[in-house]
Amino acid sequence: MSAPAPTVDSIPASHEPIKAALLGGGLFATNSYVPSLALVPGLSVSTIWSRSPESASKLAAKAKETGLPNSPSPEVKSGPDGLDAILADDSIRAIIMVLPLGVQPELIRRAWKAGKHVISEKPVGRDVEQASQLVEEYEREWAPKGLVWRVAENFAHEPFLHRAARLLASPQVGPVVYYRMNFETVLLDGASYHATTWRTVPDYQGGFLLDGGVHWAAVLRCVLPPAYLPTTITAHKALHRSHMPPHDTLVGLALPSPSATGEPQGSFAPGAGTMDLKDMPVQPGRSAPVGSFTLSWALPDTARESRAQNELRVTCAHATLTLINKGRSWRLELRGEEGGEVADVTEEGPVSGVARELAEFAAAIAGENGVNNGEPRAALWDVGFVEAALESDGKPREIGVKLAV
Repeated sequence: MSAPAPTVDSIPASHEPIKAALLGGGLFATNSYVPSLALVPGLSVSTIWSRSPESASKLAAKAKETGLPNSPSPEVKSGPDGLDAILADDSIRAIIMVLPLGVQPELIRRAWKAGKHVISEKPVGRDVEQASQLVEEYEREWAPKGLVWRVAENFAHEPFLHRAARLLASPQVGPVVYYRMNFETVLLDGASYHATTWRTVPDYQGGFLLDGGVHWAAVLRCVLPPAYLPTTITAHKALHRSHMPPHDTLVGLALPSPSATGEPQGSFAPGAGTMDLKDMPVQPGRSAPVGSFTLSWALPDTARESRAQNELRVTCAHATLTLINKGRSWRLELRGEEGGEVADVTEEGPVSGVARELAEFAAAIAGENGVNNGEPRAALWDVGFVEAALESDGKPREIGVKLAV
C-alpha cells in the first residue's frame, strides 16, 4: 500500500518568536538554512553574521528575498566586533551556528558564557575526545542553567528515518538478519562544496568522510532497532582522488554486540526425520545482524542513472526495508514475504530535516516538551562510528560511545 508521505510546508509554533542570530555565510547557510527558516515562524532571525562583510551582506540579501517570518530585514554584522556585539546583546536569545567544524567548539562555549541557546552544525566535534569534552561541559555546567544546545544533524530529524524505524520495530517483520548501507557521490575538484579552505585542507580526521559520513551514521542510529546497532567496526580507508585528502572512501563491516546474536529462524527437518541443529556433523552458525557499508566521495562523473542508489537496505526475517536518499527527497519501501503478515509500503517525499531541527530547537527554548532529535550525545555516537572506521585499518575497532537505550 502507499501511505501519505511526511511533508513540510510550514511548521506552526505555539510560542512567541524567539530572537536569534544566524552565524555563517557559506553555501549550506544560503541554500538550506535560509529556505528552511522561512518555514519556521517560531524563530525571528534579527541578525546575520559572517567573518567577512561581503558574505554576511550576501546572505542577508538572500534572507530578505526569501522572506523570513518575523524577520523582514535582518541586521548585518561581520568580523570579531560584530560577533562581540551579538553575544553582548541580551535581546538575542539564540545562536544558529553554521560554521566550519574547526571554529565551532570555541564559539559554542563563548555563546554559552554569554547565556545564549545554541544549535550548531554537525559533526559535534573533530573527534570523539574533543566532542566528549564539549558534551560533558554542557551537561555539567550549562544544561543545569537552562541553556538549550542541539546538534543540527538534519538526517536525524528527517521523518522518513523515524517512519522506517517504526516499521522495523514491528514484530511482524521479524529480527534483523543483515543490512547494507551505501553512499557514493561525485565531488569534482573545485566544485562549489569542495572549493573552501576548511574542506580542501582539513584539519580534522577523515575530511569529507567525517563531515558527510556522520549523516549516514545517523541513518543507522535512527533506523535500526537499538539492539541491532553496531558496537564494533572493521573497515579499510583509502584516498582515490588527490583533491580530497586525507581519505575519500571507507568500506567495512559493522558488527553487533554479542547479545544481538541468536538462533536461526524457522524449523529444520532434513530427510525423513527431525534432527536438532546441534546434532549436525558440521556445527551450524548462529544469526547475527552484521552490516556492510561503503562511504565514498570518489565516484567518477558518470551519468546519474548509472550510479548505485544511496540507501540503507535492511533484511529482516520476514521483510526487507529500503530507505533511499535522492538528495532532495527520500523514498521508503517495505516489502513483506509472500503470504506473510507484512503489508507492502511505498512512501516518497521531500527532505525537511533542517526546518524540523530549527523548529525543535525553538520549541525547546520555549519550554515545550517535544522530541529531541538533536541530542548531543547521540551526535557523538555518529562521530564515534566514523572514527572507529577510520582507525580500524582492517582490525576490529570498538565504537567507544554508548547510546542510551
